[in-house]
Amino acid sequence: MRETPKPMTSRQIQKREEIIEIASELFFRDGFGRTSMDQVHARLGGSKRTLYSHFPNKDALFHTIVERISGRVVAALQPKPAEGEFAQALFRMGYEYLSVLLSPEGVALYRVMTAEAQHFPELSRDFFERGPAVASEGLARFFEAHRDARNLAISDADTAAEQFLGAVRGNVHLSAVLAGEKHSQRVLKDKVASAVSLFAREPVIEKVSGAATPS
Repeated sequence: MRETPKPMTSRQIQKREEIIEIASELFFRDGFGRTSMDQVHARLGGSKRTLYSHFPNKDALFHTIVERISGRVVAALQPKPAEGEFAQALFRMGYEYLSVLLSPEGVALYRVMTAEAQHFPELSRDFFERGPAVASEGLARFFEAHRDARNLAISDADTAAEQFLGAVRGNVHLSAVLAGEKHSQRVLKDKVASAVSLFAREPVIEKVSGAATPS
């Protein structure tokens, strides 16, 4: 019978977060291939045993970082029980999704995964399956739930989800990743509202998490 792992102490949690913060900076700056556990340890200090007690190898450490950011993407595209009309819910999901992609961590991770795809294809495949694929599947189920009730012109929910996410990202995401451009909240809201208008009949209510988004 497998023993239940003991909960971490506050000190252990703090140390784990410190490791993740240091590793994220190194991975995003130098890439996966050029970052080593020795480099993480050099920045962390202390005993190597402490580092390896939290993460047995570089892969496990990087996967934890990927899962955190991917989890934020997936969470953004989850409908909320008390959410209002279809357009409002879709706008909120699209806005939060784009906000995660354009966050410093989101942009840095995308750059790393693109750069490492040729050298570590299994790494990029795992990232896609845990992040973008799961996010798209979740949004597809949202479209399916509203398709019959609202008579939406959607024959394939999976394709509709891909089209919506593609419309939300557009050149805004590419310009951030490739050119380091920053975009105002107004630009982001307009981009998402335009994508929502392709699927919703009612006007878009620009609300995020129950509060109006900043202009």
